[in-house]
Amino acid sequence: MSKIEDKEYDIWILLSRVYHLIAMLRKLELSKFDILPVQSYILFVIKALGDDTTPSRVSEFVYQQRSSISDILNRMEKQGLIKKTSTPGSKKRVIVTLTEKGEKALTLSRQRKFLHKVLSALSDEKKQQLEAGLELLRDSAVNELSVTQKTILRPSQISKYYREKNLL
Repeated sequence: MSKIEDKEYDIWILLSRVYHLIAMLRKLELSKFDILPVQSYILFVIKALGDDTTPSRVSEFVYQQRSSISDILNRMEKQGLIKKTSTPGSKKRVIVTLTEKGEKALTLSRQRKFLHKVLSALSDEKKQQLEAGLELLRDSAVNELSVTQKTILRPSQISKYYREKNLL
């Protein structure tokens, strides 16, 4: 194995460790609201997508299989965070909306004290560089996945949508 391949693997391990550490902090932070980080993110996605949100659409933005998202949405419905409604004339088409409890959980989950503390170690310039680098890596990974998985949105669609909704 070349030194470049070793270095790329070291970077991947570092990225994975940083993600897991921050995810642990986020899980700790959200535990007081009785929700998981993935649920917080899904609430955010549902709110951003608006009135015509389907489980398939959520899975496109969360980069998870439709079946995994269905399981998470079922748990969220049991918790009273979301409501699933079949559309008239089509029992298979389901619309997902936030409940009052889900709206409250979303509002509470926007308190990201640990994330702000961790990221405060970076200057504004370093944050911009990190964001640009991570977007490049995300786009490259999505392009690689799109070869085998047709349900993945193209990076330009995701970035355009998030920018239009002012979510980035």
